[in-house]
Amino acid sequence: MRFDLKISQIGWILVGVPLAFELLFVALLSYSVHQAELEIKRQEHAKDIVYSASSAGTYATQSAVNVGAYTVSRAEHFKDLFRENKTRTVEAFNELESLLTSSSDVDYLNRAREARQAANAGMQLLEELIDSVDRGRGSRNVLASHGTMSSVKRIIDRLHIKLKSISREQAAATADSPKREAQFRKLTEIFLVAGITANILIAFALAFFFSRSIIKKVGVISENAARLPKGIALNDPLIGRDEITHLDHVFHSMATDLDDAKKMQQYLIAMVSHDLRSPLTSLQGVLTVLSAGAAGELPAAAQTKIAAAENDLGRLIKLTNDLLDTERLASGQLELQPIRCLLADIVEEAMAAVATFANQHNVKVVAAELENGKAMNTMIDLDPERIGQVLTNLLTNAIKYSPAGSEVLIKAEAAPKQGGREQIRVSIIDKGRGVPSAFQESIFEKFKQVQESDSRDLGGKGLGLAICKSIVEQHGGQIGVFSEGDRGSTFWFEIPVKRITA
Repeated sequence: MRFDLKISQIGWILVGVPLAFELLFVALLSYSVHQAELEIKRQEHAKDIVYSASSAGTYATQSAVNVGAYTVSRAEHFKDLFRENKTRTVEAFNELESLLTSSSDVDYLNRAREARQAANAGMQLLEELIDSVDRGRGSRNVLASHGTMSSVKRIIDRLHIKLKSISREQAAATADSPKREAQFRKLTEIFLVAGITANILIAFALAFFFSRSIIKKVGVISENAARLPKGIALNDPLIGRDEITHLDHVFHSMATDLDDAKKMQQYLIAMVSHDLRSPLTSLQGVLTVLSAGAAGELPAAAQTKIAAAENDLGRLIKLTNDLLDTERLASGQLELQPIRCLLADIVEEAMAAVATFANQHNVKVVAAELENGKAMNTMIDLDPERIGQVLTNLLTNAIKYSPAGSEVLIKAEAAPKQGGREQIRVSIIDKGRGVPSAFQESIFEKFKQVQESDSRDLGGKGLGLAICKSIVEQHGGQIGVFSEGDRGSTFWFEIPVKRITA
């Protein structure tokens, strides 16, 4: 099942779902805490009732004891204690009734009131006994006090029965409260741990679920971005209505526009180059014939002008050929014709091709160990015309940038194997100004030169090295440059000795 959601909607889900679960767990946690607090209050309330009931019975008993002691000793101290305990008995019953009223338990409240009535009756008898003792001291009063105390004792016994029943039942009702409290505390811990764990798991699950889809889509766009400059077909457009899918559609549209523009560019360059090459070649032939005196002896000024025109036409024809080669290499239309040939022969032909140019610049081109060198006399499977073109371009550049009176050296040597295949390296070493490290990779791109003035002062449009790179790579090799400051440059390329056949 696919969820077609926008990134903003995914963000709300990532925030909202964990928050909803968190609120749920907070509610459950609050419930368990509240129940635990209720059990604690229940226990405390029951303890207060038991304490008040016990206090009321104790104070009532103490009151009777105080009166009994007074009847015997006639000490005012006992009378004071009676008054004090009577007051405490009243306060204890007030507290007990208040606690039972708040708990809304009518049965307990009725028992407490009955006990209070009994206590009041007993206190009344004790008050009368004190008055009787205070009025007379005869034997009749002594007998009366014994009878009164017996009545008080029976009243207090009934009072204790009522109060103890309340205490006993309250204790029984709350006997399981500690256990219930412990259960709610345990439940609180469970809710706390479960809530934290569940929130973490939910957050990670949602992040994993949605990020996997987003990462997958971003990966498709990244792969398309890598495919586009290499000319590889793009992945199928993504399906959906989210922002990444929209970006992918925009990218496909841009790629289509770029492809159309590239095709138009290739068509225009091919058309212009093809249409220019024939008339330029014809014009060059006419100038050569005129320079040779076919139309008669020319004045020195005219001869100079024709020579300059021939040079300009030569550069223009070379640029036209370079443009054609560049587009053919880029479109894959330039097919190699590899044969088994001797490297030394190709080097000699390239040196012959640049001999005039080297003389004009007073630069000497030397091939190291051309006759006896083992590497130079290696038989290699390659396209001699194209590798000769690479050597000619590299030699021309080396001569162009070398100071007058210097030497350009060509050497060949065995290179480390690549993929189990023997390699040979050809190097062209000059004493020119060198190539800064910042440009040692970019100069192999189309229309790239170290200095903008090179195109104006030295000729060339930055296509030669790009063509060399394409030809060498089509042979399964690689090309590069090594240069340190102004100590000159070493341009090199490596190609396999034997071509892999299908």
